[in-house]
Amino acid sequence: MKAKASVIKLGTKRKLTPGEIAMSQLIFKDAIDYSKVWIHIGGMIHTKTGNAMTPAGEIILPRDDYLNTPDYSTATGEDRHWFIHEMVHVWQYQMGASNGWLGIKQLCKGGYTTQVTSVDSGKGELKSYDTDITGRDLNKKFNEFNFEQQGRIVEFWFDAMYLQHVNPARKHHQKSLTLVGYVERILRDFLLNPKNKNLLPRS
Repeated sequence: MKAKASVIKLGTKRKLTPGEIAMSQLIFKDAIDYSKVWIHIGGMIHTKTGNAMTPAGEIILPRDDYLNTPDYSTATGEDRHWFIHEMVHVWQYQMGASNGWLGIKQLCKGGYTTQVTSVDSGKGELKSYDTDITGRDLNKKFNEFNFEQQGRIVEFWFDAMYLQHVNPARKHHQKSLTLVGYVERILRDFLLNPKNKNLLPRS
């Protein structure tokens, strides 16, 4: 009698964990319908670039990140603020932003192919994410930042406020601490009412 070969099925998508929902609620409160959010395993382009994509309210991760991080609420500091960045795109989409179109516009501007030295993020930053909160962007309102920059700004806030004890020597965390006062001013209306559609990016 031949033994039957066991078959292991690899899940290709999952819902948010309770920990991920609780972590997201620190920022977005009930402005997101968390039951509609799926996390997917990405294809070759995501694995090759190491980038996540959230074009339509669902997060697509590189294969290794999907497989190795079953719950971002218990992950490294870098992974947690990265997850929150993607949840900003979920928020934007659920609030009515056309993230796919916004991404195409950034691509056409060289936003995902041109590297710059960013005041806030350092050398080798992609143009779409580049901010200078204490200088060039000092007087901008939240809706005047593009949809990727909005994600970066919320990252800084989340890191400074909620990840003080998660790998605190991280460069991103230390930068977040220096920017927290400026970021709080930019995010004041968002933090008070993340359901305000006037906060969505104009570009």
